[in-house]
Amino acid sequence: MSPPAIAPRRTQAQRSAATRQHLIDTAIEVIERRSLEDVSIHEIARSAGMTSGAVQHHFESKAVLMMNILSALLQAQLDAGALWPAASLSARERAARFVDTAWRLIYAQPRFIVAWNIYLGSRSQPEILQHVARLRAEIGAQLEAGFFDAFPELLATPDRQAFLGLVFSALRGLGLLQLFPAAAQPLPLGQAGAQLACLADLIAARCENAR
Repeated sequence: MSPPAIAPRRTQAQRSAATRQHLIDTAIEVIERRSLEDVSIHEIARSAGMTSGAVQHHFESKAVLMMNILSALLQAQLDAGALWPAASLSARERAARFVDTAWRLIYAQPRFIVAWNIYLGSRSQPEILQHVARLRAEIGAQLEAGFFDAFPELLATPDRQAFLGLVFSALRGLGLLQLFPAAAQPLPLGQAGAQLACLADLIAARCENAR
């Protein structure tokens, strides 16, 4: 019987990156359970099985940790799956698939609310707001490119930027309703379906009219 293979020892950089990711994941889980204002470095450290000093070795302040969480959450919006439908499908198939996928993978997810909790809770911290502005610009450019690749009929329309903003504002608005538990339970696809169907119809109609 052959001896078991020994996994290669990770480098210091790899161990540090793994620890940072563990802290980011732990902080997201803590914020999902509680409000941002109630979350402290000490609580995150305890939940991660570390000391506060160890956390601050990787993230010198709560603000820096929050900025890294926002980076991870916003990038995850693009890495969540096949967001963009194939341009070879009909306009109505593309619109329905895009809206359904964007809702399920991004806007109906608890981590979307975590990102907005961080943003809304950091309005008095300019360094975080500046970071958010840079992230939104980067993510926005990627979303714009992907949307018009999926719906090339709309690329030449004079109000394409306004329409793009309308589409994503509608999706964000539905997602943000989950910030207000008194208004409704988190919106599953079934409850939000009628509004999402209207949005898909609007996208498809614009594509058909632009031909």
